[in-house]
Amino acid sequence: MNKLGERIRKRREHLEIPMNVLAKGIGITPSMLSQIENAKAFPSLHTIKHIADYLNTSVGALIGENDTFASNPVISWDEKKFVKRNENGATLYLLAHYSPVQTMEIYALELEKGGISIGLIDHRRNGQEFCFVISGVLSVIFKDSSHELANQGSIYFYSHDLKYFQNNSTDKTYILWVLSPLKT
Repeated sequence: MNKLGERIRKRREHLEIPMNVLAKGIGITPSMLSQIENAKAFPSLHTIKHIADYLNTSVGALIGENDTFASNPVISWDEKKFVKRNENGATLYLLAHYSPVQTMEIYALELEKGGISIGLIDHRRNGQEFCFVISGVLSVIFKDSSHELANQGSIYFYSHDLKYFQNNSTDKTYILWVLSPLKT
């Protein structure tokens, strides 16, 4: 738990929040927050929860639940994490360990013959996306247009433009799908 303070400090600095602002926001003194960040004092679970909320992260992230991302960034294909399966023949897998400071989401999408991606990810957000067809044939359906991609084809677009992906191949289609929020 001696890394708790370091994680708090790194998250606070990443968000560019001064120590006195965080301390005031969670109801402790800057001196106490300094002691927590320097592992000279250990906060109560209640205080950790307030810190996590203020820093827009989770208690788990602050106590090291996500350290795998930093200590072992490698994931083999067999270790990909199942995220979601819809009723339209589409399965989504996460291809990177989660980190509260990551700026991209990296997925593998598996589409059965005729499979459609509707309902896997909310596209009403403000971001950019990149897709690479590993194998198969893919239709990318936008609000105003559509594009056909075959093996090793790729496309880059704004998230809010996408309606869905559809597999037009006689076999499964696999794509690498990278999503990144826009900086505001």
